[in-house]
Amino acid sequence: MRVRFAPSPTGFLHVGGGRTALYNWLLARHAGGTFILRIEDTDAARSTQEYYEAIVEDLRWLGLDWDEGPEVGGPQGPYFQSERGGSYGPAIEKLLAEGTAYHCFCSKEELDERRQQAPKEGRDWRYDRRCLDLQDEERERLLSEGAQASIRFRVPDGKTVVDDLILGKVEFDNSELDDLVIARTDGRPTYNFVVVVDDLEMGVTHVVRGSDHLSNTPKQVLISQALGGTPPKYGHLPLVLAQDGKVLSKRRGAVAIGEYRKSGYLPEALVNYLSLLGWSYDGVQEIFALDELVEKFEIGKVGGKPAAFDPDKLLWMNEQWIKGLPLGDRTDRVLPFLVSEGLVGAGVAGEEREHLEKIVETIGDRLKTLSDITDQAGFFLASDVIYDSMSVKKVLAKPGADETLAGLQRILEEAPDFEPETLQRLIRAHAEERGISLGKLVQPVRVAVTGRTASPGIFETLSLLGREKTLARIEEARGLTGA
Repeated sequence: MRVRFAPSPTGFLHVGGGRTALYNWLLARHAGGTFILRIEDTDAARSTQEYYEAIVEDLRWLGLDWDEGPEVGGPQGPYFQSERGGSYGPAIEKLLAEGTAYHCFCSKEELDERRQQAPKEGRDWRYDRRCLDLQDEERERLLSEGAQASIRFRVPDGKTVVDDLILGKVEFDNSELDDLVIARTDGRPTYNFVVVVDDLEMGVTHVVRGSDHLSNTPKQVLISQALGGTPPKYGHLPLVLAQDGKVLSKRRGAVAIGEYRKSGYLPEALVNYLSLLGWSYDGVQEIFALDELVEKFEIGKVGGKPAAFDPDKLLWMNEQWIKGLPLGDRTDRVLPFLVSEGLVGAGVAGEEREHLEKIVETIGDRLKTLSDITDQAGFFLASDVIYDSMSVKKVLAKPGADETLAGLQRILEEAPDFEPETLQRLIRAHAEERGISLGKLVQPVRVAVTGRTASPGIFETLSLLGREKTLARIEEARGLTGA
């Protein structure tokens, strides 16, 4: 089995393309086959090095390595379509020589005029083969005079049947197909032609792609056969829809894979979620590691109905994956986000690393994305606390807040140590002496040291902040009480 993922570097890799790459990779890995990365960069005006590098980076981040392709090499290179021009000319000459392709001298203006006339006459537009019946002498004369000509593929009579790996048997009436242009007037070959030549030369056996390519399939099958090759087996994935039921697009939630990485999603979670956009193992299990997907993935279990992309479900899945990370790994994953905000240095080690791990452990299951760490841990690591105005108004500005903080300040100054258990015992005893609930005593100190009304457990929080920082923040907060 030889499969390929062939993105065009004219934009970033989005959810739909990520799923296509994943399904091809899983298909190859499950079968012990070869996964090829081919870059279809013949659109020179729109293809950029930036997009290419971003696509490669995103694939590697997702864990999808390739056996042949850019930066890896392989026996069927080059793997940039722009470098494969030497393969297309001979293939076109073969079709011309065998009469399965022909020169078309119709100008764009002539074609536009006939295209506009077709509906007025109550018929669909397809090329009328005006140039197919040109006499050889006339064709040679026009070519010798330098007349511009495209080259069209001559669609044979009959039907084209595709045994689709996902959709089942799909039948196309060839009379409904146009004699498509396979080379433009400037000699540049077109997409449907170069894809076929590349697939044949690279020995591609299976092509899994979006169902938006289904209309291209009969054309590519016919060209493959005309070139004397065996077409790959095709599988067309159901569309991915936005929550409003319309096709996922940049306007409807089609976020680039790289944006998920920057936002703090785990590659394990995104791969897990993408795998379920059309495929199901048993209809029950939802959490799959990549090696488990390789073991269980079968293309025959991909459904033919469109899949709905649910950002909330992806966020939930990301949260589950973060919860499952060992503490050391979780700390490693959040570290770049803390570094980018200047909360820690890049070379965290020793006691500083141990302290950071304790903070991450205390935050516990509060992280939905890795980037949440800057909000959840910021008050631990920043030199100054940022006070939420509503929290100050609700808690610190209330009568008695300064008295409460002053009493706690004295207790914390005299505490024999700053371990959570000790702090809990002392503060509980103080609440009982004053005859108030623990919550009424704790909330002012929570806002004082964190700037907000919600935080991890207050005793663990105070312990991690340490005596000096805790007392300094309580002193600062007393200035906000209005006492």
